[in-house]
Amino acid sequence: MKRILFALWLTGSSAAYAQQAPAGAQSLNAYFSAQPGNHSSAGFGSGYQLRTDTVAGPNGAGIIRRYYASGQQQEELPCQNLSKQELHGTHTRWFENGQVQAVDHFVNDQRHGQLLTYYPNGTLRRREDYAHGQSVKAECFGPDGQPVAFFNYIQFPEYAGGLSVLLQTIGSRTRYPKEAIRHDEHGKVLVDFVIDRNGTVQQARVRQHVSPLLDAEALRVVNSLRSWTPGRLDGEPVDVFFTLPVTFALR
Repeated sequence: MKRILFALWLTGSSAAYAQQAPAGAQSLNAYFSAQPGNHSSAGFGSGYQLRTDTVAGPNGAGIIRRYYASGQQQEELPCQNLSKQELHGTHTRWFENGQVQAVDHFVNDQRHGQLLTYYPNGTLRRREDYAHGQSVKAECFGPDGQPVAFFNYIQFPEYAGGLSVLLQTIGSRTRYPKEAIRHDEHGKVLVDFVIDRNGTVQQARVRQHVSPLLDAEALRVVNSLRSWTPGRLDGEPVDVFFTLPVTFALR
């Protein structure tokens, strides 16, 4: 018997999708919001493309720093567990002009304390208070400093029809190559890809290889996924980095 299993997660977050969508979770945003994990902005924006330095500390802890091509620091992520990117401490993002873009605080991989975001000129854009991962008070402001209607800091890309349609589409389009079955090829292919600010799949590549046939099939399916609404960070459309594991199994 041949089986194809798949899941989807946002790089930098411990939230992951199961093969079947749970009842009531119609959107990617609803599902991610219900999962444990730091729900940080680490996978949002162009930071994943930038030069990254990792400074290891004791007991698996450390700091991840990302830089613009100009050399200006773009992000700093303090981790209590580098391999899992579990955050603990103050997470900061900067605009390329050196102005702070966002500052938030994490305790044991949960946002705890104040999240502050700014416009490129330094004007306050958001003030949001968190307690153990839960937002308890929030305000958003326009460029003129006046209050505006609240909107979520992180908004994941959405697939037309919701999470269940996305999973069904991946399942229906994935084919176990006959040649791979004959040669008993099996294993997990990891595909990295970006949903860009226009809602298009970009830069799909195989991170973890199994065989040329299975790699190519997983990559083909990822590139076929269209009908995305782009993700947003603090109201602005941005690139969002995902990883899709596709497991090909024979029994």
